[in-house]
Amino acid sequence: MAFHSMSADQESVAFLLYLYIWPFWMFKDVSKGNLLEQAAAYRYNREKRIYLPGYIARWMVIAAASLSIIDLFETLQRSGILLAGVALVFEGVSGVFASWALVVAVQITVAYVFLCRWRHF
Repeated sequence: MAFHSMSADQESVAFLLYLYIWPFWMFKDVSKGNLLEQAAAYRYNREKRIYLPGYIARWMVIAAASLSIIDLFETLQRSGILLAGVALVFEGVSGVFASWALVVAVQITVAYVFLCRWRHF
């Protein structure tokens, strides 16, 4: 019998997807605790910063895929396969998702630069 340390809830595809695309689950809160605990949390976060470029790349791929989907719906609408109103809705949703992905990529980039360049403790 094999021992699993993860519960069934944590083994779900949605949870694994969350871990794959959202990097902030692995960082500690630097504002909690006394000065020594804050310094230890900051050092821990600086050690984990090496994973952030991979997450930036993932979010840029998500943004590029969303922009490609916009182009796909535009092409389908122009060729008459999809109604103009339906295509417009799908393009809008894809555009919002692409914008969100770019914002997340910028946020991760700022966190990475902050952890690489600024020595707080």
